[in-house]
Order: sequence, then C-alpha cells, then structure tokens
Amino acid sequence: MELRHLRYFLLLAEELHFGRAAARLGIEQPPLSRQIKDLERELGAELFRRTTKKVELTAAGNYLRDEAQKLLRQVEHVKGQTRFIHGGVAGQIHIGYVGAAMYSLLPAILAALAKTLPDIRSVLHELTGEDQVRALHSGAIDVGFLRTPLNDPAISTLPVARETFSLVVPNSHRLSRTRALSPKDLALEPFIGFSRACAPGMVDRIVGLCNRLGFSPRLVHETSQLHSVLRLVESGLGYSIVPSGVRSGSQMKIKFFELTDCPERAELSLAFIASRLSPLARRLIDVARSQTKM
Repeated sequence: MELRHLRYFLLLAEELHFGRAAARLGIEQPPLSRQIKDLERELGAELFRRTTKKVELTAAGNYLRDEAQKLLRQVEHVKGQTRFIHGGVAGQIHIGYVGAAMYSLLPAILAALAKTLPDIRSVLHELTGEDQVRALHSGAIDVGFLRTPLNDPAISTLPVARETFSLVVPNSHRLSRTRALSPKDLALEPFIGFSRACAPGMVDRIVGLCNRLGFSPRLVHETSQLHSVLRLVESGLGYSIVPSGVRSGSQMKIKFFELTDCPERAELSLAFIASRLSPLARRLIDVARSQTKM
C-alpha cells in the first residue's frame, strides 16, 4: 500500500463521486477506479458501496478514512521535522559541561538557544573535562563546556568566558573577616584542589598563581567536582582557589576573596569536533558566539 493510494482514497471518500474525484486529481476516472480496486484487493475489504445513483463508504471504508487521515498528518509532521532537524531548528542535542559552567555563561546560552529555537531539546550531562573529551570522541555528546587549554588536536574550542580566581575559606576561618586575603597568607594550611587529570589547564594556572607568590600549596584533598571542593572548604577541611564566577551560585557558609591583581584566568570554552557537527550543534555554537563578550 502506497501513500498515493491513501490520498486517492481520501479524496474519493470526501467527494463520494468518481468523476469529481478524478477531476480534482487531474486524472481520468478509469485509473482512479483501478487504484481503488487495487487498494481494496490488498486490504481484502470493500471500501465503497457503488450503485448507479451514488457511492457510499462501507464500515471498513469509514474506519480507513479516519486512520488514513491520522497517518497522513503524521507523515507530514515527520517530513516537516526532518526538514527542521536538517536545517538545525529542531531535534535533540547532548551537551556536556563542568559544574562551574552552570555558574557562568551556560544558562544564558541555553536560554538564548531555547528562545531562538523553541522546538529543540537539550540533554545535559555534567562531566569532568576528561570525560567530556572521551564523550566527544565517542559521539555521546555533541558539544561540551570545559576548561581550557586542551591538549587534543581533534577537538576545536571556542572560549566563552574568562574569569578571575577567588580564594575560598570557610566563614569560621580566623581570617574570613579580613578585608583582603592572599593565598600566601594560607601557605601552610591544608589546600583543597582539583584533580589534574580532570582539569589540567586550570590546575596549572592555580599552581602557577601560587608559585608566582612564592609558595606551593599544601595539597591534602583532591577532587574532580567543584561542588565537592566548596563543600570541603565549608566543612573547615582547608582553603581553595576557584573561578570567581561560582560565587554567584553559592549559598554555602564560605567567604570569597577575588584575586583581581593576579593575571591568571580560568577559561571556559565550548568544545566540539568540527567534522561531526550537526546543524543543531552549529546553531548552538552561533548562539554561544553571540552571547560571549570575548
């Protein structure tokens, strides 16, 4: 059974007259009669009751009319969605992100994407930078938001945010009430850091910042998740240095001291494999470019 058969059938079911239906289709009446007979033969059911005076739908014909209308509407929907997906204005996109990205530009990018393309669905995966690289190569995510620089020539990056670093101590710390605080003031105290395997670029910048101040942090806890770093600081287990942007989303009992005089910056980038980009992923990249101020 072809869609053409169903369209011929529905037009005849509307007209209930072979001559008028054939005229609307732009064909002769005999070919229309043959198409309907072929359809009835294939279905094993009489669809029309024909007399010399009129044509009527049978019970089977009434059923097929209702179902064929639904089917053809669905076909048109599928055709439209296929065109939209090909054009990058509909569909589903898988996005990887490091936790800090939710405190930075990612929500604004997603909001702008949803406003521009309301028919898309974003599937978000919180992953370390290392896991995002693997997911990009396997195709598990379309794009990722991670810390750069990145040592992988197959992956392209678009910087979307550069932030200062902030020193973070618990509210209960003896120096939390001071006006300004430097990492050097805490050189001998326990330091809570990020795992190098998960964010090597950011770790290098933090270590470089401390080395330039003349000391090496006494690392006692290491984790791959930003939230875990902040929770450990809040619990009084040490201090840390984190991207300043996370301050806006933190409700913890911790104190931030922004290190504005330090040249080091935490860079957040949109990462992707250019040869694999779908039209929708390209749209997201365009939106990200329009949102970033860099």
